[in-house]
Amino acid sequence: SSVIYTKTIAGIIIVLSVALGLFSTWNESPVVDEVPHIGAGYSYVTQGSYIFNPEHPPLAKYSAGIALALLDLDQSAFSMPHPGYWPTDIHGEWNFGRNLIFNSGNDAMLVTRVARIPLFLFFILSALIIFIWTRKLYGDKASLIALFLFCMSPTILAHGRLVTTDVAALFGVLLSSYFFVKFIQNQTKINLVLAGLAFGVAQLTKFSLVLIIPLFFLIAVIWGASHKNWRLAVKSLLLTAVIMIIGVVTIIWPTYALHVQNDNPQTQRADAIDILKDFGYDSQKNPTLMRKAADLTIWASDKPIIRSLSHYTLGVLMVVQRNAGGNTTYFFGHINFVGSMSYFPLVYFIKEPLPFWGLTLIGLIGLLYGFKKFKFDRISSWSKNHIGEITMLLWLAIYWYTSLTAHLNIGVRHLIPTFGFVYILLSGQIAQILEILKYKKKALAVFATMIFLLLGWYLVENLNVFPYYLTYFNQTVGGPTGGHRYVVDSNLDWGQDLKRLGDWAEKNNIDKINLDYFGWSDPRYYLGDKYAYTSGGMYKSAEEFLKAYPAGGYLAISATFYMQSKYDQDKFYAWLDAYKPVITIGNSILVWHIPPR
Repeated sequence: SSVIYTKTIAGIIIVLSVALGLFSTWNESPVVDEVPHIGAGYSYVTQGSYIFNPEHPPLAKYSAGIALALLDLDQSAFSMPHPGYWPTDIHGEWNFGRNLIFNSGNDAMLVTRVARIPLFLFFILSALIIFIWTRKLYGDKASLIALFLFCMSPTILAHGRLVTTDVAALFGVLLSSYFFVKFIQNQTKINLVLAGLAFGVAQLTKFSLVLIIPLFFLIAVIWGASHKNWRLAVKSLLLTAVIMIIGVVTIIWPTYALHVQNDNPQTQRADAIDILKDFGYDSQKNPTLMRKAADLTIWASDKPIIRSLSHYTLGVLMVVQRNAGGNTTYFFGHINFVGSMSYFPLVYFIKEPLPFWGLTLIGLIGLLYGFKKFKFDRISSWSKNHIGEITMLLWLAIYWYTSLTAHLNIGVRHLIPTFGFVYILLSGQIAQILEILKYKKKALAVFATMIFLLLGWYLVENLNVFPYYLTYFNQTVGGPTGGHRYVVDSNLDWGQDLKRLGDWAEKNNIDKINLDYFGWSDPRYYLGDKYAYTSGGMYKSAEEFLKAYPAGGYLAISATFYMQSKYDQDKFYAWLDAYKPVITIGNSILVWHIPPR
């Protein structure tokens, strides 16, 4: 039957994408954020402690930690005497993670590979929700298109296999929204409980998902308004609050209680005071509402029972603090410290395949055609019948607004929580155009062929960049090899190619390689005695380099540092422009050979 046929194709797409993700990550060293996340997750599981990395909720990290607990790992990282190690410093996850992976006698690649495997679960579950929800809204063809776009997206595959929070957050948005819409449409007790549990799970994936709270309240109001029934609106609002209480009481509170039970209350309070000491004041140093939230968090941080909730709110406030603070960003020929409104639109455009934008254009044309026939006097009935789509559109609006106004511009990955709804809505528009053309055979054949070719091109883009998914850029900026000229950091260079650099140096019998590495993996683990540390400004000319290496030598510079230096006032790597790189490792580490004079 068609149902079996559709589900079989869906299964093949998911299996193929997981295989691509798994094999592409096999020889990649841990990216920047994986080092602290792997270490923190392992400490949660083995020590029952949540001292590390409160800036991110525990679910993704805990998943990796459970997998690693199945290995017989050396435990010496817990006892290494150094400031910042477990359990003395709330920021110690960076050094601890590095020691656990690289400096404890453990097999770093085994640790990395095993830690990543559970993260595929978030990818698979997201794919299933996208397939099920799209099929429910738009039918079989749309569900397969949406699933294909999701599973073959270079950006999704790049991050869906890493021990990070971005694809986990996408799963959280999809899960919680699906069950909330199901509840809104059918307000039974079982749907209330399921929506509450899903909301709680979502809040354990990424703190930016607190934005679900205003989204759900807005949907409750819209649902009542669509029925022209203020009683239903009030009831929906109250039950939405109950959903959130269920999520907090049954998921968030117990999870955090489990992980802070072995932590010292006085230490927890001292850490909260230190982290939030300068947070929440205006330019005249007057306390704001956020400062009052910080003071409440500090007050609750050593109180029995509620200190677990304090640890959760600490994480939320840390994310707010980080977004306000900004980050050093190289972006289209400029160094930026406080973010740019144009960052995410431009990065989103160059990081997504051109066939995706072709499909988007088709979808927008279909939307405009439908809008011409839309009757505004029927907006109430339309809202009732399309509450799922309204939820998706509102989420896109809310999340994009906060992203555009945030000061933290470090990668397209921060937009990943929006990707699922984009694929669902886009596929729905394509399916509706197919339905409109079903009685016009020639037009239908032309349109179906166009869609098929664009999807085929989309697949080719995926396969061409394999296994370097993180470095994907479309042809407008020269593809994966040209992207570093425009943006770097987690868009391209996140420390993933250190093992590949070591393999290249070994294969080519390189005796020594000077490395300026953007990452937290340990270069000595992969390069051994071949590794020589360098940094921006250590060698300001070929002459200075040749004083240290008269016979000539190799310089390997991460793309992030190289591009930042070109626009830094000191321009400390500008002299390398006189030489052509002998190779670029995985599109992210440029390697030069400086010959003797």
